[in-house]
Amino acid sequence: MAKPSDPRQQALAGLLGLTNHSVRKSHYPELAARLQELETERNRYQALSLRLQQLNDELERRVSERTEELREARDAAQAANLSKDKYLAAASHDLLQPLNAARLLISTLRERPLPAAEKGLVERTHQALEGAEDLLTDLLDISRLDQAAVKPDVEVYRLEEVLAPLASEFQPVAQAAGLGLSLRCGQFAVCTDLRLLTRILRNLLSNACRYTEQGRILLGARRRGEHLRIEVWDTGRGIAPDQLQAIFLEFNQLEVGLAAQRKGVGLGLAIVERIARILDSSVQVRSTPGRGSVFSILVPLATRPPLATLPTQPRLGNPLPGRRLLVLDNEPAILRSMADLLGQWGCQVLTATDEAGAMAVLAGHAPELIIADYHLDRGVTGCQVIKRLREHYALAIPAVMITAERSDPFRRQMQRLGAPVLNKPVKAGKLRAVLSQLLG
Repeated sequence: MAKPSDPRQQALAGLLGLTNHSVRKSHYPELAARLQELETERNRYQALSLRLQQLNDELERRVSERTEELREARDAAQAANLSKDKYLAAASHDLLQPLNAARLLISTLRERPLPAAEKGLVERTHQALEGAEDLLTDLLDISRLDQAAVKPDVEVYRLEEVLAPLASEFQPVAQAAGLGLSLRCGQFAVCTDLRLLTRILRNLLSNACRYTEQGRILLGARRRGEHLRIEVWDTGRGIAPDQLQAIFLEFNQLEVGLAAQRKGVGLGLAIVERIARILDSSVQVRSTPGRGSVFSILVPLATRPPLATLPTQPRLGNPLPGRRLLVLDNEPAILRSMADLLGQWGCQVLTATDEAGAMAVLAGHAPELIIADYHLDRGVTGCQVIKRLREHYALAIPAVMITAERSDPFRRQMQRLGAPVLNKPVKAGKLRAVLSQLLG
C-alpha cells in the first residue's frame, strides 16, 4: 500500500491504522490528549445536566408546595365564605324576624292619631328601624351578588306590571317627604327578570325620595330602538361631573361630613350596578348640580306578548275595608302586629299558626286572601298550607308570601304558586300596595 504524501493524510491514515507501526505510534499522544479533552467535556456536561436536574427537581418541589399552600388557602377561603353564607342565612331569619314585628307595630302607630310628642317619638323609632333594615337587607343582597348566587329568570311582562306597583308603593313615601311622584309609561312589553329589575328601580326611587328636598320625582320610560329606557328623574341636589362614577362604589356617599347627615350605608347603587350586570345592562346617570339627576337603564323590548297579564291599575277607592284575610305565621308577636295593622286598614283579620288552626278559624268559609310566612313550625311551609287550603276550598285563593328567604329555588317555587313575595321586614306601604293590587 502506498504511503500518503500529505501530512494531514498521513495523520488520518495513522488514526485509521493504515500506516506502519512507527507512524501510528507517533500519533498516540495527540489522540490520547484529544480523548482526555472529550472525556473532560463529557464529565462537565454530565455535571451540568445533573445540576439542571437538581434545579428542576427543586423548582417542581417548590411549585408543588406553593400549589398546596394555594389550595389550602382556597379551601380556607371557601370554608370562610360558606360560614359567612350560613351566618347571613341565619341573620336573614333570626335578625329580621323581630325586626319585622317591630316594623309592623311602628307602621300601625304611625297611622294612628297621636299627640305631637308621641308622634315624634314614633317617627324617630321608625327611622331607626328603617336604617337597621336597610343595612341588613343591603348586606344580604351584596353578599349574594358577590357570590354569583343570583341568576336571571327572564320572562315577558307588560311595562305597566313593572312600574305601576312601584309608583303605588312610593307614592306615600314621596308624599311624606313633601314631594310629588308621577308615572309615565306606554303600552309596551319588556323581556326581563321582574324581580331584579324591580330591585333596581326600587333602589333608584328610594334614593330619589331620600335625596330630594323639594320638587317632584318622575318614573317613566321611552323607546330607544329595540330597547326601552326606564328612567327615574328627580329635582334633588344633583351630582358633580367628577363624582358620577364614585356614587357606584360600596359604602360611598357624597357630600357627607357628619354622621347625622348619613342616609343608609352607601350600598344601594353598588347593588344596582351589580344587578344591572346580571341583566346584561348598565345604569346610566346624568345630573346637573342644583337641579337634579336622571338615572336610567335599558331593557329589551319583547318580541312576543306576555303569557298572562295581571291587573296593575288599582280601582278607584280603597279595596281593603271589609275584606276577609287569613294571616299565617308561627310567631305570635308577628300575628298580633299584622292583625293590628290590617285591622287598622279596615280588614277582617283571622290569624293562625298552622293549617289546623287556619281550618278552625275559617269555619268552612274561604278567605279572600292569605298572607303567609314561609317557614312555619315542624318543617311545614306556608307554601304547603296555601296549596292545601286552595285544594280544600277548590278556589285559587290569592296569596302573599312573607319571608326572609331570598334564594332562586324559593323564588321559582313562588312563581309556580302564583304568589308575590314580600321580604322581611315588611314595609307597610309595599304590603298595602300588593294587597290593593290583588284585591282590587
